[in-house]
Amino acid sequence: RKGKATLLIFYLGKGCPHCMEQLNEFAPANSKFQNAGIDIIAVSTDSPDGLAETFAINEEGKSQFPFPLISDSNLMTFKKYRAFDDFENQPLHGTFLIDQEGRIRWQDIGFEPFMYSDWLLEECTRLLRMNPST
Repeated sequence: RKGKATLLIFYLGKGCPHCMEQLNEFAPANSKFQNAGIDIIAVSTDSPDGLAETFAINEEGKSQFPFPLISDSNLMTFKKYRAFDDFENQPLHGTFLIDQEGRIRWQDIGFEPFMYSDWLLEECTRLLRMNPST
């Protein structure tokens, strides 16, 4: 999304307890990211029906996620961002800062989700202030 910085979180769906912890870590930080000019979007391996179940779970006792959850059940976007292990043929957790020009300025890809929202907010604001050619 050109014109707006975005934090893109790739998560392995509602069946991954670590992913749910990550989303619940970033949910209360969403307003701080918004105030810094950064949208959060979470991309899931779940189907659209699976995403509906994720929202239903939250409506029954946990707060609703304040950012969009998007289905990528065919894993095309996971693969495009290299949040995919070709050898094991499975998706990976991924967190990416994409600047206003669509450039990836920071990334973390691995078997565990990135959990440090406060640190990442500081790092994102620092990186977005820098000229990308320096």
